[in-house]
Amino acid sequence: MDVFAFLKANPLLRGFTDDGVKIVQSVCGARQLDPGMPIFVERMMGESLFLLAVGEVTLHVTRNGIEREVGTLYAPDSFGELSLLHPGPRRVTAKARSPSLLIEIPRREFTRLQAQRPQACLKLVVNITESFAQRSVAAAPLLERLVELV
Repeated sequence: MDVFAFLKANPLLRGFTDDGVKIVQSVCGARQLDPGMPIFVERMMGESLFLLAVGEVTLHVTRNGIEREVGTLYAPDSFGELSLLHPGPRRVTAKARSPSLLIEIPRREFTRLQAQRPQACLKLVVNITESFAQRSVAAAPLLERLVELV
């Protein structure tokens, strides 16, 4: 897979120049996963942002000892973005549903890059923030229905 082309086309890197994409690519790693393999588990500390290059990922929560699937992600979705901005425990478990390829940006590499290339990191943070804003707007009707149930 051409990681540069994937990153260049990924919505999380929109507006990046070729040089900016190469800067981000310099801290990325690739992970191949077989179906059923966990990417991370609920309550573990978030340490990476993931870009789903190939495949599908399911999200699960465990309540009262019962694991429930709560969502599915498809390429080129991203997830785990908050781990770059505000580390804390994962809210869900993520597992590969199909053979998958992830592009991973570890927090430690992102932090190192901030000192060297702050403009590229700021641009990525702005894009992450915009992505969260879009997701929040899209989730508003569901949240309103949830409030009505309470």
